[in-house]
Amino acid sequence: MEAVLSSRQKQRLVNFAADVFALNTFCYFISMPIELGFAQMSLATHLSARFIGLFIITATARPFGIWRDWIFKKCRLTNNNNGVIPYLVDTFAYLSFEMPLYLINLSISGATPEQMLKSVLIFCLIAGVVGRPYGIYRIYIREKIFKIKAI
Repeated sequence: MEAVLSSRQKQRLVNFAADVFALNTFCYFISMPIELGFAQMSLATHLSARFIGLFIITATARPFGIWRDWIFKKCRLTNNNNGVIPYLVDTFAYLSFEMPLYLINLSISGATPEQMLKSVLIFCLIAGVVGRPYGIYRIYIREKIFKIKAI
């Protein structure tokens, strides 16, 4: 017997898929130069971190999307706002949600304390650079590829 999903269930599934795709692809390309370049992880440690990250990001992408949207709503912002305020809000949302997860991933992956410290420091530095671009990338993925109306 075939199960039929309700419209609401389908929408939740599409939201989940869009956020998982957006965050996994974005994080992979951000993490690669940090881990292989700055932190000087071996390729094996990097690939282990990315493999573990795949599960962590998949499990947390939708909650992060909900977190980001909630913060935007609390700040009375929409995805159409431009300027410094949305930049700061996206940066805060990204850093406050992703940093603890990144630390857990690195510790499970076998990174040394020194590698973890280096990775976290550079992650903090680039959060100001990637927070808003991720927000914009997520909007693009949701609206253009998954045809979801963003906030």
